[in-house]
Amino acid sequence: MRQAVWGGKLKGIRRQKRGDKIVRYHRATGIRLPDLPETHPDFVTEWAKAEAKAKSPLETAQRRKPVLPGQIAAAVRDMLHGAWFRGKSPTYQGMMRRHAEDIAAKYGTGKIKAVTAHNIETDLGKLDPNPANDRLKVWRALMNHAKVTPNPALEVKRRTVRVIGFAAWDSDDIALFRARWKIGTPARAAFELLYWTAARTNDAVLIGPGNIGPDGILSFVQSKTGGRAYVPWSNRLPEFAEGWEDEREAVKSALLGSSATFLAVAGKPRSVKGLGNLIADAARDAGLIDRTAHGLRKARLTAIAEAGGTSHAIMAWGGHASLAEVEHYTRAAKMRRLVSREQGRNVVS
Repeated sequence: MRQAVWGGKLKGIRRQKRGDKIVRYHRATGIRLPDLPETHPDFVTEWAKAEAKAKSPLETAQRRKPVLPGQIAAAVRDMLHGAWFRGKSPTYQGMMRRHAEDIAAKYGTGKIKAVTAHNIETDLGKLDPNPANDRLKVWRALMNHAKVTPNPALEVKRRTVRVIGFAAWDSDDIALFRARWKIGTPARAAFELLYWTAARTNDAVLIGPGNIGPDGILSFVQSKTGGRAYVPWSNRLPEFAEGWEDEREAVKSALLGSSATFLAVAGKPRSVKGLGNLIADAARDAGLIDRTAHGLRKARLTAIAEAGGTSHAIMAWGGHASLAEVEHYTRAAKMRRLVSREQGRNVVS
């Protein structure tokens, strides 16, 4: 198996020696970075946040033309720098920031206290239901932060959304993808890491060697829920996963490059949107329709259930917070066993 050599340096970091230690700053923003090794997941996360801030259109616009108190842009700026926003998960922050900065770019010079429910309805009318509901959350938070009473955003109703789940990949899908994308391609590296770890894209882009503990278990805190996932990496596989050793070694062989994160591009973490698009585009190229990165997460957790993994095993690997979140996997596996002659020696619980 080809061994990857890690340790590539992140770009855009200013390093200063102070006494017997090195202090690091993000060059473009001046933000001081944590006093941790540059391969540490928490260091990479803070560096990625600083990178995103440096590229923020709102930050750029404010450097060119200062905003005035009372303007919508000022309210957006203050909310995004406030304790309430900082207390949210990185995933929620990303959604809020995208919509808030778009609001500031479009309506920034307007007065925040002059915004009406009709103005918000008009803004939402340009969006599909799901993003419109996210946008409404931002409007409500923005008006609340600016202490506008009554809050006009509360008069606006959420859009009705038809929920369609992401389809899990089946064994044929996986075989077709692997046949089309060989070891050594970025698409295969992304696919294998997502499928083995069951990580969401926003977490997968930050996973690297620093997430692997001395016990051989890869772990990471999920940005969506705050729950920690535990994935066997070099330790002995659990009983239900016997026979998966070759697959696990294939994951390591597929990973490319030398960087602090496994899926880095030119030394920088791949973007969440870019990773999702990479999988979707590569799947279509392999002749697969409607197959997504999240579908790989569902495929792994389904595989654990069907192999006899317990609900707690699915919780640990998938980083779920409660048993209720994994019941549909175990329930489906039980139903399949009831109509199959192939009864495994493990019992799904």
